[in-house]
Amino acid sequence: MSYENIVGLALAVLLALFVAAALLFPERF
Repeated sequence: MSYENIVGLALAVLLALFVAAALLFPERF
């Protein structure tokens, strides 16, 4: 995997976690 692929994958995972947290804990956002 290239550096860009790793960065893109990390950003995608962080975004997915943020969306999941926003759905699970709507009162915190």
